[in-house]
Amino acid sequence: MPVVLCLTPLFLLGGALNPAYAVFLQNGTAEDTSGQVSYVNLWTRCSGCPPTTEDNSYHYSVAAGATAAIRFTGSQIDIYGIRSPQGGVITVSIDGNTPYAVNTYGTSLSRALFYRSSTLPAGAHTAFVVNVGRSISPSTGTWVGIDRADSFREVLEGPAAPPHPSGLPWFSGVNGDPVQQPSDINAFCANRGSPCDLSQVFVSRDSWQNMVEPSWTEQNFAGWPGRLVISVPPFPENVGASLQTCATGAYDDHWRRFGQTLNETGRQDSIIRIAWEANGNWYQWSGSNPTAYVNCWRHIANAIRSTASPDPLLDWSINAHYSQNPASHNPLDLYPGDPYVDIIGIDAYDHYPPSRTQAEFDKQANETGGITWLYNFARQHGKLFGVGEWGVVSGNDDNGAGDNPNYIQFMWNWFRERAGKGFYYENYFNTCEPPNVGSNLFRPNDPSHCVFQNPQAAVRYSQLW
Repeated sequence: MPVVLCLTPLFLLGGALNPAYAVFLQNGTAEDTSGQVSYVNLWTRCSGCPPTTEDNSYHYSVAAGATAAIRFTGSQIDIYGIRSPQGGVITVSIDGNTPYAVNTYGTSLSRALFYRSSTLPAGAHTAFVVNVGRSISPSTGTWVGIDRADSFREVLEGPAAPPHPSGLPWFSGVNGDPVQQPSDINAFCANRGSPCDLSQVFVSRDSWQNMVEPSWTEQNFAGWPGRLVISVPPFPENVGASLQTCATGAYDDHWRRFGQTLNETGRQDSIIRIAWEANGNWYQWSGSNPTAYVNCWRHIANAIRSTASPDPLLDWSINAHYSQNPASHNPLDLYPGDPYVDIIGIDAYDHYPPSRTQAEFDKQANETGGITWLYNFARQHGKLFGVGEWGVVSGNDDNGAGDNPNYIQFMWNWFRERAGKGFYYENYFNTCEPPNVGSNLFRPNDPSHCVFQNPQAAVRYSQLW
């Protein structure tokens, strides 16, 4: 059978936008005859078994020591499998290096990403998947199902990627202000002089239905040609939900429904910001309990990927600068882990501390919690990088630099320097109403609604974008 190529774009460490070269394994057996996968010790091919997979089959084992050796050429690999109520523990190692343990238990049969490698030296590699013959409660067995593996080959040289509608070498967008709707997105971008690639949207946080079912978040943008950046909390607010409960998998069915909503509304290409800014102390999902936060995040990621097809990009975003949570004040203690995250992101506003000079910008950017500090972490882990929110600060905030065109310039320079090097997207966050950061660059003065004006920053933004 011929090799199937996936042409979904992917950024990888050190390269530019390139076609992801994905060798689809026929759920464990390579679709060509090159012998890319070797099975040792009692694997069985299951055809027509739930859940649905690309070719309606996969391989499974229950025996300790059962091993699948996957040979691939590239700089990264994703390995997908089947979660099950009888799911056991596997280890995954690359080229015989330190193994990574994965618990394949799930409350129901579902397809999931089990493992995503860090960026590897370009060339030939072998991934070893081993059934270790044990399970973790509440699993009732040692069943392991292997679905497929996708390998990615980084392009370090070659023609530049075609520009996005914005004309920029990264995706650029804005939030809907004052309403999350295409007309407000388009008006902001017409004012800056270039179309928006993205719209930053937030689901309502008051009920599961408004969060995970098709709602105004998706419906307002039906037919809009750009992509959505959808910020979702891990659970509705003020309903007695918690990270601890989420970490048990109790909310997985809701998140599987969210994946189906992406399918139904044609928004599988969205960027999904899960439980953003948990290193602060202003959301009900703040990461005071890192273990609960991480395990909750992982459950959400697996559940969305089990139903959305193709998978959206999952974004783990922190708030820039000081971390109120966790107790270590290091936001990396909340990182869900490489297999669960596609984009590492930050919300970066010009306050705490402000950046009036290049020296001030560079200092805060390089410190723990800064944009450069986090970007470097993303590069080390082979992840894309995004800036989900950013803006000047002239609102009710003594620690903001006000109408600061320098900050606009500094961010532009930062973006330009990293274009084609894993930097994937940014959204300017435009807002007028108090109390807020007062980042407005566009809406005219209205004493009752829009009191914050930043004319110098607005001019600089329009000149650059």
